[in-house]
Amino acid sequence: MKIKSKPKKIDTTSILLAAAGTGGHIMPAMAVADKLINKKFNIFWAGTPNGMENRIINKKKMFYISLTIGGFRGKKLISLISYPIKFALCLIKVMWLIQKYKISRVLVFGGYISLPVGFAAKLMRKKLFIHEQNTIMGTSNKLLAPFAEKVFSAFPLKNNQFVNVCGNPIREKITNIKKTISQDKNKINILILGGSLGAQVINEKIPIILNKLNKYDVIHQCGKGNKSTIEKLYDKKINVIEFIDDIEKYYKWADLVIARSGAMTVAELEQVGLPAIFIPFPFAIDNHQQKNAEYCVDKGGALICKQDEIDLKLERMLNKISLNDCMKMSKKMKSLRHKNAVKEIYNKIK
Repeated sequence: MKIKSKPKKIDTTSILLAAAGTGGHIMPAMAVADKLINKKFNIFWAGTPNGMENRIINKKKMFYISLTIGGFRGKKLISLISYPIKFALCLIKVMWLIQKYKISRVLVFGGYISLPVGFAAKLMRKKLFIHEQNTIMGTSNKLLAPFAEKVFSAFPLKNNQFVNVCGNPIREKITNIKKTISQDKNKINILILGGSLGAQVINEKIPIILNKLNKYDVIHQCGKGNKSTIEKLYDKKINVIEFIDDIEKYYKWADLVIARSGAMTVAELEQVGLPAIFIPFPFAIDNHQQKNAEYCVDKGGALICKQDEIDLKLERMLNKISLNDCMKMSKKMKSLRHKNAVKEIYNKIK
């Protein structure tokens, strides 16, 4: 096992977090980790060798454990054949880690990394906690839920009355934003979020649509390696950014967001009170992005444009929307905010 940092003496205030792959899993884990670090807990983080978590978490404040594991749903036969071996190796490594450093609690955030970590906690008889970010519980969390001390969720989960609905953990820099949308200007500030890994459809089609409209100022997050290509698609000078680390600054600037409807994007926009046009990823497991978006649309805080309808509907939507509409949607979006999820999770696991 690879541990990037030499741990100090560990006691029962040691907690192992598991989150990898996309911002939807990583960002809520980071929010909880910040709170635990401030309270002098020793934090271990289970991630993958090359996932984006390597780049954005602060390894000076926690011990990073690299596990080589991937998903199994929808994978090719060769991946399915090798999965049990990879799973067993990861399970042994995590059990060794828990034993060696006397880790007392484990908190997983779903995704493929959570399964071996969660089962290791169960086998080692440590307290297991789960957080589910979406309206539909993912496969790993569903398998681990029967063994958990407590299951936290961002939304009410159908047929499951045993979860603690607390919302998604959000970083303090975002919860502190005081958002207002002003009508005293000529243009609407539109922030395009292609997702933490970049969304090809959003990147390629939206610039062509926005080139026809003059009522918007635009900032476009495009994902790693896409910047030069996206800049060329725009007729005018646009601020194109590969990945936004200080997203709170751009949330303050924006009047409207176009984005996928991943759980953390939805949660952050609710927290800030930012209206959105959601383009759900149509191939998300269990169609959870569509459900996330519908939750906001039903309350009047957002609109949905399906991916296969961008050419037909998005330009019409953008032509119609006004700053006054953004203000009204902003209030509806803000009404969806949950309680302080970080505080609630901390109080239950401390």
